Amino acid sequence: MKQLYIVILSIFSLIAAQAQDDSTNLVKYDFSFEFKEGIYLSFDNFKNNNPIPYEAIISPEFSDDFFNNLDTADNITFYGEFGSPITIPIDKLWGYSKNGKPYILWAEKFNLIPFIGSISHFITTVKVYYSTFHDPFYDPYSYNPGARVYQSDELRQLLIDMQTGQIIDYNLKNVEALLKRDAQVYEEFMKLGKRKRAKQMFYYVKYFNEKNPLYLQE
Repeated sequence: MKQLYIVILSIFSLIAAQAQDDSTNLVKYDFSFEFKEGIYLSFDNFKNNNPIPYEAIISPEFSDDFFNNLDTADNITFYGEFGSPITIPIDKLWGYSKNGKPYILWAEKFNLIPFIGSISHFITTVKVYYSTFHDPFYDPYSYNPGARVYQSDELRQLLIDMQTGQIIDYNLKNVEALLKRDAQVYEEFMKLGKRKRAKQMFYYVKYFNEKNPLYLQE
């Protein structure tokens, strides 16, 4: 056990050393970038490419079934910075990296983040509940056992503001607010008619990312 703790401490010491040297290890993100393997406890873990390595996980045991087990387990236990086991609920994780690609825990499941940049984008499904009765105060994203409802899964597009970590709906209002950080991109975007802006949101998010590249730690 003592040798195991030494190994774990060595792992975290290496991570800490890499984090301290992030000013010299930053590279511009492109599609060939591979994220380090491990779990993200927070947005900062993801942005800094500094996950808890899978070697530090105690349970669920890291094996071929690990990611399936992660979907059904209540808690995850791993060795902390000083070698002591730490247990947290699965739903407190931010996400993980698998095969060099990041996944985010959102809407009670892990979702691939396929489009990464200063403004990142991902798609998930959310459960929506519909009432058979008209109720002006009815919330379609909350289940009310007293009402007659039916359920459906709907696609939902979301953005990750890589400056703040905020996760917001992919809509015209939010895209306009993010594009304001680049006066030229924002001005070009706002010259379009509202209908055309709605159709070209993704193009301008991509354009913004090209002009304002994301830098990550190797």
